[in-house]
Amino acid sequence: MKQRPKVAKQRVIAACVALVTACAAFAPAPPVLTLVLDAGHGGKDPGNLGTGRYSATEKDITLDVTLQLGAYIEENLPEVKVIYTRKDDSFPALRDRVRIANEAQADLFVSIHCDAFDNPGARGSSTYVMGMHKSEESLRVAMRENASMFKEEGYEKNYDGFDPNDPDTYIALALRQNVNLDASLTLGASIQQQFRERVGRKDRGVKQAGFYVISYTTMPSTLVELGFLTNPEEEDFLHSDNGKAYMASAIYRAFRDTYLSSRTSQAEDIPPPPPPTPAPSNDTPREEANSTEAPANEASEVWFGVQILTTESALSPESPELRGHSEAKPYIRHGLYKYVAGHHAHPDDAHAAKVALRGEGFEGAFVVAFDGDTQIPMSRARTMLNLPLQ
Repeated sequence: MKQRPKVAKQRVIAACVALVTACAAFAPAPPVLTLVLDAGHGGKDPGNLGTGRYSATEKDITLDVTLQLGAYIEENLPEVKVIYTRKDDSFPALRDRVRIANEAQADLFVSIHCDAFDNPGARGSSTYVMGMHKSEESLRVAMRENASMFKEEGYEKNYDGFDPNDPDTYIALALRQNVNLDASLTLGASIQQQFRERVGRKDRGVKQAGFYVISYTTMPSTLVELGFLTNPEEEDFLHSDNGKAYMASAIYRAFRDTYLSSRTSQAEDIPPPPPPTPAPSNDTPREEANSTEAPANEASEVWFGVQILTTESALSPESPELRGHSEAKPYIRHGLYKYVAGHHAHPDDAHAAKVALRGEGFEGAFVVAFDGDTQIPMSRARTMLNLPLQ
């Protein structure tokens, strides 16, 4: 009789262990990707004031869109960890926004803003990636957004002589972020496609400019200009709940389709942009159910290569930048030459080649898929070959 309490205790312990084991089996997988969302301006920096017809300013719209975007991701993509540079009407310094992303070792940084111009007829959405300004417009926008640092105490010391009003300042940024340029351009192109095709915005394109917050981050980074608050029609749209929801959903879809859904177990690979999506619907955008890839085409020739290099101009086969891979062939996208080595029938073979090429010094090498001469998303290529999506 004295042994029964001990037996009962052992049974309780065993039941607890079984319960813990069962709970662990159903616990959500840890995040596989970290995304930093940056709502531009904030606090004492209102951003641009628009036409003056609303009490809310750029800082309020960017925060609303950023929080809505984060909510879409957290609701539908549990494998993504979302970090915000601000979630309220605070004013993080530009250097602090960069620090948050770098210390988190984030995989992607997206900064959200609204544009302004003297001409009230200016309209449209644009996305910027790091690079030398290629036009007066790019320089204008970079100078305006970088001027936020003037609202920081001791900015002269904090930014070590960086003067956002001096065009020569931007020359020093020319070589930064080159390793992440291709991935940034890919995401930027998808964002613009979503704005154009899903939300009906005028597409002002993907541009390069020397924004501080996307120049000093150490991961692929984009800065999105949602539209012009100085244009009354666009201002009304961006102040509306529907407008903010649509813009947040467009960025969400671009992120989901280009940066996440095609990622394989080789999590470093950056897939190319997706095929065109349907026109906007009347309901507030949400996660699509039962989405499918295009059906296989019997006449298709699907193959896989390893992208090893991106350049602004064509290289000769003997170029030292190719490290002896004279067989690498370029394809052109976003005005850049992208060199691909190898021609593999199966993605596993391409991944093995990628590992070898990284060992040769092509640290940013990643696998890309083609249908004949056309680059296609990795997920579509696997579907066309009846391979499981990873």
